[in-house]
Amino acid sequence: MYRMKALKGLLLFGISIGVTACYDQPELPAKPEIDFEDIYFTEAKAVGERDALVLTLSFSDGNGDLGLSPSDIEPPYHDLNYYLADGGDITPLKKRTVRNDLPQFVEVPPNARGKLVTVRTPEEPLYKDVVPSYVDPHTSCTYYTYTDVYVEETDSHIFDNTYNYKVLSYPNRANVYMLTDTFYYKRNPTYTNIDVEFWVNDGSGFRLFDWEKEFCTISFSQRFPVLSDKQGPLEGSLEYAMATSGMKTVFGNKILKLKVRIRDRDLNDSNAIETPEFTLDKITKGG
Repeated sequence: MYRMKALKGLLLFGISIGVTACYDQPELPAKPEIDFEDIYFTEAKAVGERDALVLTLSFSDGNGDLGLSPSDIEPPYHDLNYYLADGGDITPLKKRTVRNDLPQFVEVPPNARGKLVTVRTPEEPLYKDVVPSYVDPHTSCTYYTYTDVYVEETDSHIFDNTYNYKVLSYPNRANVYMLTDTFYYKRNPTYTNIDVEFWVNDGSGFRLFDWEKEFCTISFSQRFPVLSDKQGPLEGSLEYAMATSGMKTVFGNKILKLKVRIRDRDLNDSNAIETPEFTLDKITKGG
């Protein structure tokens, strides 16, 4: 029985890890708990460097099941859902690995009917108020994506000849269908394990700043790695460096705050915390 103090630094494009000693087991709930420790900003000084907003949280968890590995991509940790349209309703389809030599396939439930939702679906009267209309690649980037979707032969009823597809044939194996189209999708919220919201005060109160909608890019709700390979109570600090280009240009000297929570592998959400209000100038480090 033990307690492990863990410190891991997570950058959006890299990870550094450090773990300290173990102690006697404390009484901790299985649901993770977090608290704010620190936040600072570093501004890029040269071409090719990135701005970074660095957040430090303290955390505790009763069974230590914090963090996800790169191989954690099967449901419920898959990245996004596609949808089937049938009779005016839409049903989410998860993604699952079927063959190791191909990307993940859509997972079609038994007896499911309907067709995959695409950019064309909102044009049908039954779905005009169910699925948002496609406007353009930037405006609709958080709902639609032009991509390949892989479908097993037994599920070929979920598309028809109005879809652009290829048949992938293999000796002594069932065919695979690769559909290339603009599909409606939603991100799976349990793919990530740290959820970060940016709130900005533009003079008339705080409003949520959505990075995905503003720039058609990933948000800062991301993943941190597995913090311990042993079961048992875990406490420590998590440092998360949110690296991007032009954060100072985006926000200037506006007042900001972050809302943050983490999630364990059993999908228990922690308490949500808010950082103190700040401007990038006031928390700049090494300026």
